[in-house]
Amino acid sequence: MPNLSLKNSTSSETISAIFIIAFVSLFILANFMIGFVWPLYILAMAIGFILSLKFPKSGVFAIVFLTMIFERFFSLQTFVINKIEYKLYPLDILMLGIILSIILQIIFSKQKIKFKKTDWALVVFILLNFIYYFLSIFIFKSDQSLAFSTLKNYAFYGLFYFIIAFLIRGKEDLRKLFQFFLAGATAIIVFIAIGIIRGEGLWTEFTPLSTSGTRILAFPHAFFLAMAILGVLTYLIFQRGIYKKTFFVLMLVWAVGVTGSMMRHLWISLGIAIASLYFIIPKSERKKFRGILGKYATLFLVGLVLFFYLSIMLPNSEINKIGSSVSDVISQRVGSLSNVSEDESFAWRSAVWKEAIVEFGQNSILGIGSGQKLYVEIGAYRDLVEVRNIHNSPLIILVQLGLLTFASFVFLIIITAKNLLKKTDKNWIDFLLLALLANYTIAFFFQPYLEANHMAIWFWIILGLMRVSADKNFLKNDEKFQ
Repeated sequence: MPNLSLKNSTSSETISAIFIIAFVSLFILANFMIGFVWPLYILAMAIGFILSLKFPKSGVFAIVFLTMIFERFFSLQTFVINKIEYKLYPLDILMLGIILSIILQIIFSKQKIKFKKTDWALVVFILLNFIYYFLSIFIFKSDQSLAFSTLKNYAFYGLFYFIIAFLIRGKEDLRKLFQFFLAGATAIIVFIAIGIIRGEGLWTEFTPLSTSGTRILAFPHAFFLAMAILGVLTYLIFQRGIYKKTFFVLMLVWAVGVTGSMMRHLWISLGIAIASLYFIIPKSERKKFRGILGKYATLFLVGLVLFFYLSIMLPNSEINKIGSSVSDVISQRVGSLSNVSEDESFAWRSAVWKEAIVEFGQNSILGIGSGQKLYVEIGAYRDLVEVRNIHNSPLIILVQLGLLTFASFVFLIIITAKNLLKKTDKNWIDFLLLALLANYTIAFFFQPYLEANHMAIWFWIILGLMRVSADKNFLKNDEKFQ
């Protein structure tokens, strides 16, 4: 595992990433307090672009941290001048700097790039997206802005796969990437604390509950923490030497955040990912796996018994009120999984998915084109729903872009996972990446992950890391990643 204590590094890449984070954060915080200030936007993004151009890895590290902390307020912040919005996001500007830097390196250093099957699968997927963009505009008569947004989400942000494949070249690059990721996950604890104190998390209004109760943590933050839990859990299973008590506590706090987000599909996807991890790791490591989960189970039971004991002994206290409220909300959310027919969100998904499949059936080969909308009627509810927002990313790709594009997408996932599974000398990073992919591929059946850039980039980062880690020369046996 990388040095997760985040000791001070004097490397130019680390310092540059910190500068990018500082200036972009200053702009975002100013935006919260006094509104959009375009000169500050230009200053922050100019610095970010130049540093990303000079040190492209710094741009990647900064994007990871900024997305984890500010999510949509970093990745979807438009440029506003004279009351006109331009959808050039901070994420886009940093990405453009990184991509331009890579292109210049390829041109002037004359580096040879050897494409693999997975690379070609993604190239086909991206090219088909460009074809469908023009078909959607001129043949399907789609909404041009929605069609372009679809193209951007799949084709442009899909380039993160190639960015990772080009820039992450060894254990030091992985170490720094994970350092910034862990720093972001640790900082999210502040959001958990705010949610508990306020009784409602920041930015939770973007995903309202279909049952009673409130979220103490926003959905994107909970998803980031689910990935962090898988990362630290995998490390603890394989690490040797002194047991990292700090990581044990971090996982416990992160679990509170994921639970408090009330995102049922995250509970399911994380549970399946953890179970998958258990079965793919060597049998020799499963005892340690059970030991770690056993400690959490014991701690959970002790805490539960103590909490309810105090609630009973102090019936009129705040502890009793909080305990009753929390147990009622969680039991209602869990109970709704066994009675989905009466849950509003499940009913809505069922209706729009059925309508999407009906539309797809009329043209299954070509799909209906990107940027389309569906008319949905559920009792008194009537609405035109954007296909890209039907809360099921694979279905969205299938319905909009047809069987051929969907097949290239599925092939990309399968061949990438297969290549890593075939690796004979897998390390803990390989098992982690497989677990992360399992978590993502379950989760994106229930939310528009690939259609929101702050959620989509993680899919392409995971695939990119899987691509490089499957290379037998990436981490040699004498280069242990601890």
